[in-house]
Amino acid sequence: MFSSSTPRRGRTPALSRLSWGSFAAVLTVKDKSDKRAWERVVSRAALLALTALAVSLALLLAPHRPSLAEPALVQARAGVSVEKVGGLEYRLTVTVPPFTALKGETVACAYGAGVAKASPPAEVEGNCIKITVDNPSPKPLTVEIEAVLAPPPAAEELPLAAIAAVVAGTAAAAYLSATESGREKLFKTVSVPAAYYIVKRSDVARSAKRVRILEYVKANPGATMRRISRETGISFGEVQWHLSVLERLGFVERVRVGRFVCYYPKGVPPETWLPAFAERELGLKLNPEDLKRAAPRLEAALAKGVLSLEELATLAASAPRS
Repeated sequence: MFSSSTPRRGRTPALSRLSWGSFAAVLTVKDKSDKRAWERVVSRAALLALTALAVSLALLLAPHRPSLAEPALVQARAGVSVEKVGGLEYRLTVTVPPFTALKGETVACAYGAGVAKASPPAEVEGNCIKITVDNPSPKPLTVEIEAVLAPPPAAEELPLAAIAAVVAGTAAAAYLSATESGREKLFKTVSVPAAYYIVKRSDVARSAKRVRILEYVKANPGATMRRISRETGISFGEVQWHLSVLERLGFVERVRVGRFVCYYPKGVPPETWLPAFAERELGLKLNPEDLKRAAPRLEAALAKGVLSLEELATLAASAPRS
């Protein structure tokens, strides 16, 4: 009987299957390449649009700094009345119920300004007025307090240009924030015009969260943003913003080590924080004495803001084994 080279119905020759498989593989690779190229084009376009919008709004709003709200002293509990008797002068009337003792009780707080002074028995704590008084009688006791607010600061830290740029560029920002590298590009774009409003080192103390972040970096030099966010309970975005302010004002410095970006107080030598970072994040043991000897190389790398893993691996190889 003669054999036929025609394949049976329902089957595909091995050569045909190989050809179709190769074609599909090539097509898939081409599709992925085209997709990556298209994503790069869209990413650059989004960055360009967001940058132009941010800079334009910054220039538009720069001559018109936001005016400060009028300072005010507001009651903080029942039984307290506040009367404004002058520009920054107030009179508080506190009614203490019978057989009641108030110990360090907050009776009023200032908004838009601090509290310069308050007459006894009141005490000033931060922007609030507290009182300690005892009323052992069966009748209500009335206590009058004279308070004077501190003049408000000349300017307010309010990055309106950055906020407006982010709001107006929501679509571009949403696209860029889909990846870690995109989030970094987005933040750098927005933080440039926003940083215009952060001009004084004294601005650090005006944010409790910023002070907390700075104190954490001082206590844990070499910490990454995610670790700072996790340990302080402050959102990642806020940590990113506050660290950028601290860096611009010269309180902290940063360096990229592999895929990590760590922060440390400005001027702190690497041998005091790099061993802890390397062991915690990379599993490498570094000898502080080796780091001291390698100070010139390390300082050059830190000045560039990038420390290679190869450099760390070389230093780790010379560290004594425990």
